[in-house]
Amino acid sequence: MRDLRESWGEIASRIARARALCVLSDFDGTLAPIADRPELAELPADVRAVLGRLAAVKTVLGIVSGRSLDDLARRVGIAGIWYVGNHGYEIRFPSGEDRRFYESDDVHFLDALRGEFAEAMAGIPGVIFEHKGPVLAVHYRLVEERRRDEVVRTFQSVIQPHFRRVMIGHGKLVAEARVRGSCNKGTAVRIIRSELPARTLIFYFGDDATDRDAFRAVAGVGIGVEVGPPAGYADYTLPDPPAVLEVLERIARDRR
Repeated sequence: MRDLRESWGEIASRIARARALCVLSDFDGTLAPIADRPELAELPADVRAVLGRLAAVKTVLGIVSGRSLDDLARRVGIAGIWYVGNHGYEIRFPSGEDRRFYESDDVHFLDALRGEFAEAMAGIPGVIFEHKGPVLAVHYRLVEERRRDEVVRTFQSVIQPHFRRVMIGHGKLVAEARVRGSCNKGTAVRIIRSELPARTLIFYFGDDATDRDAFRAVAGVGIGVEVGPPAGYADYTLPDPPAVLEVLERIARDRR
């Protein structure tokens, strides 16, 4: 895999030939550095500024995240763009219309499951539970490294009796219980694609395993970019969020 910046001549040519342009990105670890606690993550001001410049040159923008929809939209704070929350279970259209692909009973069920997790992991300091509606996240970034495997084993033990109702997702030092269904970042990207004109060039930036479905959704029609250590699921790679900012600035410049 090549660093996207090393192939910029080819990328700039594709931008110039495209009828329209769409830039989609994960949030944590891609646009914003990963924080020790999810509530501490912030979108850097220079990233928000370049997103605004892209919107000004008629680029379709979308943020595709595992965060809840309302939390994501509040942290980004740009009107008239796509927001995808909870790995595709929630979508906000640029018009402001919201679609949610789960029921209130699912939320109540995960609330009860949170209690089971809390009881089972009460003796492990540093575990953070984040109930996001259709997704319950168990963060263990602040857990001692020697006990992280214990968190994962306990998570699997608690969730096993509930496999008919929930499925497991994994990110960077987080395990998730998600209501069972077909939603993921890839299904959300396909919904966005269906609203775009023909010959739209789509960029997708993502940093972890939850982005693999999105990379598959843009394969052959767009440019997938893995952020961080490459795992081979995208066309190109970038090392970190500052490199993503650099590329977004290049796209905005070439789009003008």
